[in-house]
Amino acid sequence: MKYPRSIPLTCLLVLAGTGAVSAQAPPPDTLRSDQEGVLVRGHITDLTTQRPLPSVSIRLVDRDGEGRIAWAGMSDSVGVFQGPRLTPSTYEVEVEALGYSTMSHTIALSGYGAVDLAIELAPSALELDPLIVVTRRRSKLEASGFYDRRERGFGHSLTRDEIQARQPAFVSDLFRTMAGVSVSPRTLGGGGLIRMRGGCVPDVILDGVRLSGPVRLDDLLGVADVEGLEVYSGSTSPPQYSRSTCGTVLAWSRDPGTADGKPWSWKRAGAAAGFLLLGFLLTG
Repeated sequence: MKYPRSIPLTCLLVLAGTGAVSAQAPPPDTLRSDQEGVLVRGHITDLTTQRPLPSVSIRLVDRDGEGRIAWAGMSDSVGVFQGPRLTPSTYEVEVEALGYSTMSHTIALSGYGAVDLAIELAPSALELDPLIVVTRRRSKLEASGFYDRRERGFGHSLTRDEIQARQPAFVSDLFRTMAGVSVSPRTLGGGGLIRMRGGCVPDVILDGVRLSGPVRLDDLLGVADVEGLEVYSGSTSPPQYSRSTCGTVLAWSRDPGTADGKPWSWKRAGAAAGFLLLGFLLTG
């Protein structure tokens, strides 16, 4: 269909000189009722791709009528819209679409007929509120299931805060008040040996790694190095850690450099490595 007149508009108002539009009026004796006023219709596209834009909001505001909205509508699936016949006046064409710059342009209508508007919208970046993502690294105790086992109520467990509240001189002192657990006296140059009821020696697991041989935790860890402790009898020991019918001691160290501001003890780390090496040789 060929329209009587085409008035291209853009959000940049490049064709500013085409804002005033009028239609030729026929002789009064030939004017029909369906020709009264001016029919406004048009097509909306993307300025960069020329792709038709559906669901675009269009408003025609009568500037001579104190800002009255003469018509409001939306473009269809192929970017086409059509309003009713409007009385001659000056109108502000307001166009809004998500992701595009808002367009406003003035047109003057007079006489009768139809006016076609070719509207091109320029894409604009969407401004969103700042999004702050806060992540928290899981602690060693959370990752190992310490709190899940503690909630089930098996064995004995101590968190870092509970350890600090007891103010022990040595790690072995933390076991002395636990039911069913005994600690042999400290020897010159050596820590106390942990034993379960009946005198058996439990498995000792440090940060998930089994240590072989009688292990004296005082030789490996200072109080400031311990993040958490767990003690289980043979019947309640976590199956993923224990192989002993006697019981299991799980010791969890603090991350290097966080032990009350003191660096990790390389002497203790070397001793732990020695126990690991001995365990591999004995089980190899």
